[in-house]
Formats: sequence, C-alpha cells, structure tokens
Amino acid sequence: MIRRARMTIDRLKKRMDGRFTALERRVNGRFTELERRMNGRFTKLGRRTNRRFASVDARFDDVDARFAAVDARLDRMEARISARLDSVIEKLDTHFLINKNHFDHHTVILHEHDDRLKDLERQTGT
Repeated sequence: MIRRARMTIDRLKKRMDGRFTALERRVNGRFTELERRMNGRFTKLGRRTNRRFASVDARFDDVDARFAAVDARLDRMEARISARLDSVIEKLDTHFLINKNHFDHHTVILHEHDDRLKDLERQTGT
C-alpha cells in the first residue's frame, strides 16, 4: 500500500508540475502579449508627446524671434531718441550760452546806468 500511495504521490506531483508548467506558460504568454501591447502604446504615446513638444518648441522659437525683433526695434528707437536728445541738449546749451551772454551784457549796462544815475544824483544833490 505504501508503494501504491508513493506512486500516486509521484503521479500527482508529475501531474501538478505539468499543470503548473502549462499555467506558467499561459501566464508568461499573457504577460508577453500585455507587455507588447503596452510597449506599442508607450511608443505611440512617446511619438505623440514628442510631436506636441516639437510643436511647443516651435511656438517658443516663434516667440523668441518676435522678442528679438522687438529688441532690435527698441534698440533702433533708443538710438534715434538718443540722437534727438543729444541734438536738443546741444541746442539748449547754445541757447543757455546766448542767454547768459545777454544777461551778462545787460548786467554790465544796468550797472553803468545805475552808476550814471548815482553820479547825477550826487551832482544834483537829489
């Protein structure tokens, strides 16, 4: 009876090993198929994401180009304004000197007239 039970255990072990091997193959096959499908999805997702990032990069490049154009325009405007300001400053300096010379001249004349009036007042006693 022990021998018969032993054979039964051996056959049961063999049978169970066969079933586990078959189950393992089936599970491995399913995981392989699932992995293949997921890799395909990730590949598609990666391509789609790369296209979207390329699109966003292109938009950033466009914005950078616009900023560069604005910077160039502002530089040109600054140069024009600076030249105009330099011109205005030169004109103001010239007018300031002319006015200062007139003021100095009139101050001299005023002092001469004041001195003459003082002389006349002394002579007349008024």
